[in-house]
Amino acid sequence: MSNPFNFMNRRGFLKASLLGILATTPIGRAMAAVPVTAKLTGTASSSSFSVAISTTSAVQAYIEYGYSKNSIAGKTSIYKISKGSTQSISITNLKPNSLVYYKVKYAVGVSKNFSSLTQRSVKTASVQALSSNTFAIQADPHMDENSSAAVYEGTLKQIVAASPAFLMDLGDIFMVDKLADKSEANIRSRFELMKGFYQKLGDVPLKICLGNHDGELGYSKFNTKNYRKEYFPEQTGELAYYSFTGPDQLHVVLDPFTYTTKNPTANGWEWTLGKTQYDWLVETLKNSKEKHKFIYIHHLLVGDPQSRGGVEIAMKNEWGGKNNDGSDGFAVNRPGWGKPIHQLLLDYKVGFVFKGHDHLYVKQELDGVIYQTVPQPSHPGDKINVNQYGYISGKGVGGSGFLKVSTSGNTAQVDFILFDGKVADSYTRSA
Repeated sequence: MSNPFNFMNRRGFLKASLLGILATTPIGRAMAAVPVTAKLTGTASSSSFSVAISTTSAVQAYIEYGYSKNSIAGKTSIYKISKGSTQSISITNLKPNSLVYYKVKYAVGVSKNFSSLTQRSVKTASVQALSSNTFAIQADPHMDENSSAAVYEGTLKQIVAASPAFLMDLGDIFMVDKLADKSEANIRSRFELMKGFYQKLGDVPLKICLGNHDGELGYSKFNTKNYRKEYFPEQTGELAYYSFTGPDQLHVVLDPFTYTTKNPTANGWEWTLGKTQYDWLVETLKNSKEKHKFIYIHHLLVGDPQSRGGVEIAMKNEWGGKNNDGSDGFAVNRPGWGKPIHQLLLDYKVGFVFKGHDHLYVKQELDGVIYQTVPQPSHPGDKINVNQYGYISGKGVGGSGFLKVSTSGNTAQVDFILFDGKVADSYTRSA
């Protein structure tokens, strides 16, 4: 009588051998290949999150989700995604401060048989975390030879006194790409220096929008994101663009650097959010029910590597859709994208674009959208030359400090508070 264990071992061996042979055949490789991948984009807000689905075949896809592993609370629409493309799918109207389980379902071609990716989970933000309707914005702290530690510490003191829900820094924080000697010791010293300043914020949460001197340019081999992740883990997600909500507020942080992989020229079309971030922006704005919508970006997606200016350049390139000669260029340079970013802002009733980069305070308006250039918090002088970077409209004010923004009902108020506590300018906008 044969040994049953030997029989089972031989059968298992034969099965494994057949599977191994099958895996080396074209059919086996096709069976093993999964035609879709999914990645969480940005950070979950208190009521929504987005997933970017990339494909190697033409597929149909949707997402099912719920608040426990074994129950489905809802499903998205089915999206048709062409081969080699990426589609952002948003899940909205979620409970705040909740663990949400989600699963991407897909079917190849016109098949009705849907397969599943591995179930994942994400936690929505707590509304209470941003219960205050007041927040602060600064830009370009630098802390270089043109900065004053005393002035910057004064600004940080005024920020703390304002008791904001958070401080948004619009970038050019670490300045690592300006280092003559980019040794690890020098890079670390920059991150440690800025961490020391931000610790003066106490309990005020810090949020970061990348600047062009923060060591994460898509067209440069020099990249210091790992250091940012080490020193600022709470501010360093997988992606540098994200959104979150406050009391009747939507905050959208854009990343113009990671996906700009060609050194920009005067042509200007090299600057880009990239299609995935653009689609995410559309979905985020489309699904927002908040009355007050704020966009944060270091500088507009326009022009050469310097990209200086405000509304005077806002109608160009990916941001506004025009070529330098004034002709339409969006359809040719961004085929299939839809609309330039400025038009999206109008369509979805965005009220403000806050940007840094030019080291001065200039309040401008274009088609009802406030384009607010934010001054430095650390510069020791108070003189400005708005013409230097092509600003020919709006209101320019000298001095260093931060912006205090508050919303109440239909009204958003912006105050430019200097490092010594004086109010240099103030205005309101109705949503």
